Amino acid sequence: MSHISKLYPTIWLTGLSASGKTTLARRLRSDLEANGIRNIELLDGDILRNNIEDYDYSTENRNNIGLRKARLALDCNKQGKIAIVTGIAHHKETRERIRKLICHYIEVYLRCPVEACAKRDIKGNYNKALKGDLRDFVGVTEPYQESDNPDLILDTFANSSDECAKILLEYTLKVINSNA
Repeated sequence: MSHISKLYPTIWLTGLSASGKTTLARRLRSDLEANGIRNIELLDGDILRNNIEDYDYSTENRNNIGLRKARLALDCNKQGKIAIVTGIAHHKETRERIRKLICHYIEVYLRCPVEACAKRDIKGNYNKALKGDLRDFVGVTEPYQESDNPDLILDTFANSSDECAKILLEYTLKVINSNA
């Protein structure tokens, strides 16, 4: 008797700092729970970063942290959970490595101009980077490399948070239901 196991996806929200990753990830978790889906793990970049020692914002460390998050997400998937990950993951090559590592990886790119992200930035990091006080800041001193093949692109500048959340939920439910 053959057994086909359900594939649990990792939904990775990537984009510049202040593009809306955490907001949309939290909203997606809430919306999925409202739809009766409770096997969800939210792996937020800011929270994870606070729990990792010896971490700086160098490109090498950022890429390594991205791969560590991917392994955590994969563990969640193996435990029968949907993983929602927020992370800038600014190198295309790193996201391609993550896609190879995670069987059911869904890359959601949050497109938003640097200027708009800088206006939203409550931490003031864009201003610090523009003044030269913050090195290795993606979008200012370090480029964000767009993927050739994101699964979903959400324009968080042109569309409201509610509009983006609705599109993200519909897409995610479609993915989940196609694997049922």
